[in-house]
Amino acid sequence: MIIYTKYSNERRREFCIRTDIRMNDAKETYVCKLPAFPEAKDHIRGLMAACQGLQADLAGSGLTVNTCMLETEPDGSIAAHFPFCKGWTLEEKLDTIWKREGEEALIKEIQRYFSMFANTKEPFVETEAFRQVFGTVQFTRPQYSRGISDIDMIFANALETEMGYELIDYEWTFAFPIPVRYLLYRCLYYYTLGNANRDALVQRNLYEVFDITEEECRQFAAMERQFQAYMLGDYIPVWQLYDCISEGVLPIRPMIEQGGARERAMRMVDVFFDDGRGFGTWNATRYQVAPGSRVSLRISLPDGTKALRIDPCAARCVVRVESLTQGKESLSVSANAAMAPNGDYIFDTEDPQLIISGLPHGTEPVEITFRAEPIDGLAREVLLNQSGQLAWMEQTKVWKAYRKLKGDGAQRQEK
Repeated sequence: MIIYTKYSNERRREFCIRTDIRMNDAKETYVCKLPAFPEAKDHIRGLMAACQGLQADLAGSGLTVNTCMLETEPDGSIAAHFPFCKGWTLEEKLDTIWKREGEEALIKEIQRYFSMFANTKEPFVETEAFRQVFGTVQFTRPQYSRGISDIDMIFANALETEMGYELIDYEWTFAFPIPVRYLLYRCLYYYTLGNANRDALVQRNLYEVFDITEEECRQFAAMERQFQAYMLGDYIPVWQLYDCISEGVLPIRPMIEQGGARERAMRMVDVFFDDGRGFGTWNATRYQVAPGSRVSLRISLPDGTKALRIDPCAARCVVRVESLTQGKESLSVSANAAMAPNGDYIFDTEDPQLIISGLPHGTEPVEITFRAEPIDGLAREVLLNQSGQLAWMEQTKVWKAYRKLKGDGAQRQEK
């Protein structure tokens, strides 16, 4: 009976697997790993060799390895079976130690774990098999390695036992030399960055505590990128598209506050009437509009109006005036804005103003239709730089957002 199933399929097909937690007829729970595609059969078979190699290499170290047995499924496919282990992961234990006993005790426990596999004097030698997975490396001081390495000995994959710790997931085990400091780096990297509650440890720089230099961190980060590329092959997972489709991970409260403030600013259209005393709040009206949509207003003019000022929003923005008329006659307008090549107004101010100083039809209503989109940060620099920078500008997210506002007109212009 299957209790739980997880697919690890954001990988190249040779590494795509399915992991089940099952219960047999004797009510015994066990873990089963199967190939998700036929190409992954060798990857599953390799788990048995990894288990045997690690057991021999780590014998007497205090680290044990969850036993693997290869079985044949009823449909004839190969499967790797493991005992289902219950217990406290080192990751959970470290969180508790840090909370109750502090940083010194946390570091001491990490040192205890590292001492079970890091004390090797076998020189690291870069092999062709290593380069295929991790790329070419160059270190400024000697590196050491083990004969076989499970690079995923992260704290979440180590269960506490009476003897020490048991490795419960060793899928990424390689039988060629790998710098042992890289294994330490991965443990610290995925622990400190794996939970926002550990942000203080990021500032602490545990790499330095465990004698991993900045140069080595850069090299190990490059190795990690190469390993991820090896694992993924031509497959592009959703998480790699994240930067293209998202604004990134932001603190929720500031995001909500900023988003709310921006939305409010984009929803306000203020209109001021100059009756000879200038523009002021004593002679003005406010319209509430839907942000991001086309705005059409019919503005009634009070008696004595000599000029009109329309503030399309209360934020830095790009504004396209589609029509501005009085009595079906187009009106001219001035603005405290830069002019885009196609005539759109780029306001680098939170007080954008469109000023109509000539009203040929007296106090007949003025009609305006426009669209506005906010800009901030780097967008200001990009959009306001109209001197020979368009080729670069067109490759930016800002320009793409601007094209969205410009619509077909931008496409015609680019041609």
